[in-house]
Amino acid sequence: MHRPLSQMLAIPASPDSLHDPEELLRRVQNTGAFQLHSSRLEDETLHLEISSDGELYHAEIYPTEFMIPELYRCQHLFPDVDVEAIERAQLGLAAEMEFGPDALASYHLQLKLICTLVPDLLAVLDDSSEKILSGRWVTLAAQSRVAPAPRYLYTAQAVSGGDDCVWLHTHGLNRCGCPELEVLNSTKETYQSHYNVLETLANRLLDEEEIPGCGEPFFLAYVDQEIPLIVTLIPWADAVENYPEDMTGGKADRQEGHNEDTCAIFVYPSEESIDKGQYSSLAIYDQLLQDNPIYMITTDETNRMHDLASERLPYFKAAFQDSRNKLLGKFGLLIDEKYRTEDNCREHIWFEILDIQGDRFKARLTQEPYYVSGVHEGYECEFGPEDLTDWLIFTPERRISPDDVYLMEL
Repeated sequence: MHRPLSQMLAIPASPDSLHDPEELLRRVQNTGAFQLHSSRLEDETLHLEISSDGELYHAEIYPTEFMIPELYRCQHLFPDVDVEAIERAQLGLAAEMEFGPDALASYHLQLKLICTLVPDLLAVLDDSSEKILSGRWVTLAAQSRVAPAPRYLYTAQAVSGGDDCVWLHTHGLNRCGCPELEVLNSTKETYQSHYNVLETLANRLLDEEEIPGCGEPFFLAYVDQEIPLIVTLIPWADAVENYPEDMTGGKADRQEGHNEDTCAIFVYPSEESIDKGQYSSLAIYDQLLQDNPIYMITTDETNRMHDLASERLPYFKAAFQDSRNKLLGKFGLLIDEKYRTEDNCREHIWFEILDIQGDRFKARLTQEPYYVSGVHEGYECEFGPEDLTDWLIFTPERRISPDDVYLMEL
């Protein structure tokens, strides 16, 4: 499929330099975040050829007036002084770029480009995913050697009508070479568990070399230890034929948008249904989806989480010095041999941190493992940093993850 440009707009604390292409060019020439190959100015648009990790990208940079759209999701916490400054701002710098084969690396590069061009960054409007990013978060992400989480590449919106019907759909996946995803005819009671399925599938597709074809079965999870969740993608035009035309998300809602590269999620409940191509609504698993399904995280994503948790470990250790905070660490336990596969030999599970001495963590297990016999909730053990996959800090005010450490600098 054709990849549309990834569109972002940087909001600076001071817009004075946005109309000076020579100053913008000096900034990209002097950066160590990527390599500049060529540049040209055409009708107030600065065209750049840049590269990172051997991949070449074309970017278009230009100043523009803006207003924040009402439906954009605010992804981060902003101090009041920043909110007021953003509300007063009228001029921003657009940065448009076509993603390469690695969508997450491309997204990370676009953030680095924005931070290079706009060092006094207040916020970023990610127009492709319809979300608002904190300038402090973007700056930390751009400085990191680890890419942000895949969920930043898209936004999932829940639209409800006058009845109980909820329509879930994404924005942002098209720029990654994926179809946008939808769940049709969800409800106000079940849309959260349907959202979990949609998010898990989006993250998995972003990690796949090839997107499964329409109607092709795709293993996503176990809704319990015995029942696999096999999903499939159905083009929206075929999917809406199964529902009333005036339903929220139905054919009548497709006149002005959500009518191109977008697919609805359905399921195959049995091997026979796969053979016959008879897909069913996700709703057939509603009861089981409420009972903590086992969603699979790819090895690449597990490694990314580990790398970010390790890189930002000093924040975690500093938080442990404040007795008001409660800390959790996710560590990998070796699973029983009968459950091991070539790609997976550890179950990553949450422990409460009891003590930190140097690089050693003393921790207590907070839940029952699925695949590790002889180990139960309350089990205490010591781990090293190589075992750490993720961490959480619970302060008296909020929860902080490795992704959220910008909050500790406010």
